[in-house]
Amino acid sequence: SAFSTVLSLITLIHNKELSLAISFVYRHSEIHLHFFMFSICSTIGQLCIFYTIKNFGAVVFTIIMTTRILLSIVLSCILYDHQVTGMGFLGLVVVMGAVCYRIKRKAEGKHLVKWQGIQDEKAMELVQEWHEHIDT
Repeated sequence: SAFSTVLSLITLIHNKELSLAISFVYRHSEIHLHFFMFSICSTIGQLCIFYTIKNFGAVVFTIIMTTRILLSIVLSCILYDHQVTGMGFLGLVVVMGAVCYRIKRKAEGKHLVKWQGIQDEKAMELVQEWHEHIDT
């Protein structure tokens, strides 16, 4: 969140829109409630993300987020008559294929990555443990 704030500030300064944004906030005091609600929702969203990854793993979280994005695209196409280009559709298929492949490999109990070139047994255990920690 701090990075996002700094990046937004830099962008506003670079585009010479910082004074416009500040004057908008002063003119429309009701925006403070919106800022507060946005912050609350963002915090709750982050807590849900942490909870999901901790209890169900990164793969489940990836599936949830990918499904959410796909539903968002479908709703956008239905409600606003937006079109998905052939390249966009190909991108969706590639992403879903990669997620499904990862699920399949994990369900089979196979490692997604086969580590090669590590001679030290302790180093190999450390790399496997690190990778499994990220993957669960």
